[in-house]
Amino acid sequence: MTEPRPDGGLRMGGVDHIALVTWEPAATCDFYTRVLGLPLVHAITATGWLKEDFPDFVHFFFELGKGNYLAFFYFFGLPEEEPPGDLMHRSRHLAFHVDTEEEMLAWRERIKSHGVRVTHPMQHELLESIYFDDPNGIQLEITRPLRPFGDVDARDAELTLMALADVAGKPDATVQDMWRRKAEIVRTHAGRENG
Repeated sequence: MTEPRPDGGLRMGGVDHIALVTWEPAATCDFYTRVLGLPLVHAITATGWLKEDFPDFVHFFFELGKGNYLAFFYFFGLPEEEPPGDLMHRSRHLAFHVDTEEEMLAWRERIKSHGVRVTHPMQHELLESIYFDDPNGIQLEITRPLRPFGDVDARDAELTLMALADVAGKPDATVQDMWRRKAEIVRTHAGRENG
């Protein structure tokens, strides 16, 4: 349910579904139902949707739990796209949440037992994750929190994005440029608070 925010604005009620594309519907269905144990709960079929030359498709949904779904499109007659390069493959991924290390490790063993290559657990800042690919070459992640996000994390994210916005469009911008700009913003804000 979407609930109003204290400031009167609207707040999202979570993710309803994430939609991806598959050229391997049978392998995709097998992977998500058998390997990950997600129930297949709905399929939409359509022709000439939105506009006449839109390809015919099947759009099928797996239940993730808590009112969230993962969906795939299969487009009839659409040629398969080239796989993305390694950087885009690793960057465009879908992460599933678990609460504990034990759950994450149990998932790792289950996935391995189906012959799927899966990484060792990797810690990165506030998360620990394992990574593996589905039959479409989509990178998936199972992640657990090492601690909850807090107010200090939100403030740091705000400062980081302010600095990033200031340097991102500049030629040859680097992460070091962003860090320098963030330090300037922090000094400016600290000066205002102390002055």
